[in-house]
Amino acid sequence: MKKGLKLTAAITCFLLTNSIFCQLMQEQLNKIKNYKYTDTVKVELLVDYCVANTFSNSKQNLTFALEAYQIAKKIKYKVGQIRALNCLGNYYYQQAIYDKAIYYYTTALKISETASDVQNIVIGKSNLASIYNRTNQQTKALALFKEADAILVKKGLANSQNRAAVLTNIGGVYSSLNRHNQAIEYHKKTLVLCEKLKILFGIAIATVNIGEEYVILKNYNKATIYLEQSQKISEREGYNNFLGQIYKNLGIIYWHNNVKERAIVFLEKAIVVSEKINEQNELLKITQILHKYYAETNNFKNAYRTSLKAFAVNKSINGIEKEKAVAEINTKYETQKNEVEIKALKLKTQIANLNNQKQHNFIVLLSFLFISMLVTIYVLFNRFKIKKQNEILKSKIVETEKILRAEKKAAQSELKAFKSQMNPHFFYNALNTIQSYILSNDKKLAINYLSKFSSLTRSILEMTERELISISDEIKTLELYLDIEKARFNNDFNFYIVTENSDDLDTIKIPTMLLQPYVENAVKHGLLHKQGDKELKITFKIENQIAYISIDDNGIGREKSNQLNAIKNKNHLSFATEAIEKRIDILNKTRNTAIKIKYIDKKNTVTVATGTIVLIEIPL
Repeated sequence: MKKGLKLTAAITCFLLTNSIFCQLMQEQLNKIKNYKYTDTVKVELLVDYCVANTFSNSKQNLTFALEAYQIAKKIKYKVGQIRALNCLGNYYYQQAIYDKAIYYYTTALKISETASDVQNIVIGKSNLASIYNRTNQQTKALALFKEADAILVKKGLANSQNRAAVLTNIGGVYSSLNRHNQAIEYHKKTLVLCEKLKILFGIAIATVNIGEEYVILKNYNKATIYLEQSQKISEREGYNNFLGQIYKNLGIIYWHNNVKERAIVFLEKAIVVSEKINEQNELLKITQILHKYYAETNNFKNAYRTSLKAFAVNKSINGIEKEKAVAEINTKYETQKNEVEIKALKLKTQIANLNNQKQHNFIVLLSFLFISMLVTIYVLFNRFKIKKQNEILKSKIVETEKILRAEKKAAQSELKAFKSQMNPHFFYNALNTIQSYILSNDKKLAINYLSKFSSLTRSILEMTERELISISDEIKTLELYLDIEKARFNNDFNFYIVTENSDDLDTIKIPTMLLQPYVENAVKHGLLHKQGDKELKITFKIENQIAYISIDDNGIGREKSNQLNAIKNKNHLSFATEAIEKRIDILNKTRNTAIKIKYIDKKNTVTVATGTIVLIEIPL
């Protein structure tokens, strides 16, 4: 459990205590066995068992997760599919079979994003981040964990159990990057949150992680305070998952404080607890430390014993990266060979009638050296195998990223096609205005507006080739367009373009030709049919990396406009409205955060329409 907490399991672990866990699992198995229907309830029963039992490495998890996924897919239950796929990913993640884990995680995340399922999007990103962390790609892992954290905060879940798990994982990544002060900062955030929510399990996690970071930084006084706090809670509540980590770190502290006998006692206790809960990663670290301490105190018998245990644990992990080779004792024996022989001779003089003791010790030494050689060969071979597996995994991740880039390019191509489809419609409306001047023989105004139309045409042609345009260029284009449209009115139309909190409009960019259809609708359908003064106000406001744009007219309103259009043409549908809706849908497929459109129908006190406001929100 060191610093990494799988989010799907964390939600359950934060809620259950060890004393009732086994009883609940048996009750859950009975419910699954007795439930005869293949519906959403059956899916949830199977998935809940897998989530609560994540850290057991049980093949029962694989069987139940596959069954849950098949049922959910058959009955088209998307949430069930997502949860079952994540359980399959968790199973292979625990086994360190990362290529299969990443397949199931990415499939679940894709369905979650399609369904806009915030909780499962957070879980999906956290799962992928955990794989990045395990394969020494901590920078990518950190970015994904922080994305997940930002989503939770934005959705008002800053004080949730889910976020406590994400913060714990971020602290774990910082620790892997040897940025231990930042790791402590995030574990302390977890501690504050869990204390606020009164989650004892979370408090135990946070305090043991903070204590371990202080041990790494050799600040043993602070480490002791947090470790003893976690020890007190874990022993009282039966949180055996953390006791191995707690005892290990307390043993390290006692060793460095030269209380070596007590250090050995705690490390032996850590081995017992870790073996009991089958925590292989922690068990490997503890045996390596204990083996080193025994060797340093010339206790070669126990050093040999712990080296064999470390070898066995390393083999059982089957694919998890090792931090040290268990064969270290081979070097110790060779450098201290003379001391071993002297001790063997002293022992021989103390035991009467054991004339063959020296020969016996020599045979033991040769046997140990032979075993150590085998351990070294195994470790080197296993490292080579892991390196190859990681290379294959990285190539698969690169391939996945290529596919995502190709999909993005396809969406951009479709978007460009819509933009080129909009431009002829734009020209048509503008030319109608100029035509009215030519027919009325007002040559001066016709030439003036033809010049403006020429500038507008050049601007539009340039914009067609660009995906984004600065707000300042967008304002210039809208001013040209509205100047031309103004000619359609009898000097009773005025427009205003206002900017707020926008000091640098040349660098802030928005999608090209996004606003013009809404402005056109305001003029053509809202103001053109209005009697009296007509007014249009366009406001740009920038806050927190979001452009807020409002298009406010005092026209006849959308309801009356639709009635007039229905009279003129029963099959009428605004080309601009249809095109912009499709375009925004495509744009949102290529963006992390969506563009939002909202309509407000203005009315006076007697419910008479007084115009329309279009609110556009564009994340920058």
